Amino acid sequence: MNLAAYWKLIVPTKTLAELDADQWLFVASFGTSTFYSLPGLRFSRWGLLLVCCLANLCAGSLLAFVALHDGLDMYFYGSQNNQSVTIQLQTYVWMGLTAAFSGPLVETQGPRLGMMVGTILVAVGFFVAQLAVGAYSPLFLTIGYACFVGGGFGFVVIATMSATQKWFPDLRGFVSGLTMCAFGLGNAMWTIVYTRFLNRGGIFNPVTDVSNIPHIFWSNGVVIVLVLIATSLVIRTPSVGFTVNGHDMHCVPQNKAPDPKHIEDEFLKIGLICMTLVNYSVVHRGELDGTDVFYFQHVKALSLVQCILSSDFACMYIAFAATIIPAQVLSTELVDISTGIYRTSIETTNSLMTTGVGTFYMVNSAGRLLVPLVSDAIIRVFYANPAFARKAVLTLVLTYQLVFLLVVPKAPMPFGAFQLFGLSFVFASGGSMAIIQCFVTDMFGVYHAGTMYGLLLTCWSLRAIVVGYAFSSFQVTAAATFQVQIQWMLVMLAVGWVALLFVRTNSMDRFFHGYQLSICGHVVFQYAFNGASSETFDDRDVVTILAPGTTHSLSDNDFMLWSSHTSPSATQQQSPYTITMVHLDLSTVAVDQHPREVD
Repeated sequence: MNLAAYWKLIVPTKTLAELDADQWLFVASFGTSTFYSLPGLRFSRWGLLLVCCLANLCAGSLLAFVALHDGLDMYFYGSQNNQSVTIQLQTYVWMGLTAAFSGPLVETQGPRLGMMVGTILVAVGFFVAQLAVGAYSPLFLTIGYACFVGGGFGFVVIATMSATQKWFPDLRGFVSGLTMCAFGLGNAMWTIVYTRFLNRGGIFNPVTDVSNIPHIFWSNGVVIVLVLIATSLVIRTPSVGFTVNGHDMHCVPQNKAPDPKHIEDEFLKIGLICMTLVNYSVVHRGELDGTDVFYFQHVKALSLVQCILSSDFACMYIAFAATIIPAQVLSTELVDISTGIYRTSIETTNSLMTTGVGTFYMVNSAGRLLVPLVSDAIIRVFYANPAFARKAVLTLVLTYQLVFLLVVPKAPMPFGAFQLFGLSFVFASGGSMAIIQCFVTDMFGVYHAGTMYGLLLTCWSLRAIVVGYAFSSFQVTAAATFQVQIQWMLVMLAVGWVALLFVRTNSMDRFFHGYQLSICGHVVFQYAFNGASSETFDDRDVVTILAPGTTHSLSDNDFMLWSSHTSPSATQQQSPYTITMVHLDLSTVAVDQHPREVD
């Protein structure tokens, strides 16, 4: 398989055997035609959400590896020399890489296969890590934990995100928040577990007992792998005819969409360059009966290259980086700032990080849950464009961080103010991690959401790597140094805030033939590309999609847009951005049971 073919998403339809097995909760698949199910427990999307949350709870153990740094240093080297920090940094590298490149595989072959691959990698990784501990080999630990466990959890995160976004088109913010909250709680839970294994009073206390190091990886690995196996048996995608609360997984109202069995053969072939799109039920603004109709009346399934190379994605990437980096810097320097500038004890720093509900871990998890929920509430209460609502909430998150830094006194702030400062930024970081899931889904569609989210996770991984290496030997012990960092944070947030303004969330701007930016419904910038000549159009590129015999609420103004996959000559003649429109007038066109090409 060449690289171009890998990035071409051809989503297969489900076989009758798979559809029959999918009625049960636990299903094991062997190929595309052999499925074994456990009768008794019927499938529920809420059961899928539960196991996906448990899988993300396990994935949070990657972040908790920081609690093992000092213990592993003492075990391998006899002193705390920060050598084990590089293992976690390389874990972020492999997690980011697999998350970025696993998206097309997960979307094409399904999240079940993605979870199976991730589970196998994690199991092998923990096995190799256990061998490394027994052989006193830091190199084997790097290979086992960083490469295999980190890479495996990259598959897990993308598979769970892709599946939950498809099963919950009516609650995208809620499921994003819940799964990422589980990820954050996993960080806190496994940190406590690792701290107890090392018999430390707190995460920042010195390590004096490493006798339990040989038992950490096998014991925790068994629990984690069992959870991932259970998730692999439950996770799946909806069938083409799936609807919930009157909407399909694309958030298109059921009564506005044609019968899916007559369009899936072409719609599910999302090419590398050519655009495949269906435009449902263009109606007058006064006839709109809900937020979803308003936003998804111009639903477009973009090609993956168009998504990746779009200016909107680039601006999202910058804004996402800006809102999560300050919290990472603060977390990395928490001990130095607390003990060096404010002269507090290690116990006080431990309590700020892990003890009670008002800690960095708990507040970060709360941000992951609440921020996307607020965007869901805005959509439901104000009938807002879903993508615009996500953008508005993310803008608020960036804005309050900017305002906080602007009002920070030039003189050293008291320790209580520093606590509020740190907690507000970790709340924002957690909220941004969660809302970005449903944001990319609303921007680029469910078939590209996993891939685009995986690419965004490279930003999260790079953040941890850059900050980790930059501050591995750097200590903030002077108030003046801390103030300089605050100024840099201010600049970074300002750049992210401006970049987010250029993320376009309405169809008229995003799909303008050129570049157009509107603010509050007014076009503030417009640059049109040269129009395509008539030679770029070919009758062979026109495909009619005829409605089936079932009833649909298509009016005389309804139309669908479809780009055909025709002969190579026709494809070469047509611009990848040229869209042919076919008007369906059901009063004059005979009903056919199959799409056909117009000669």
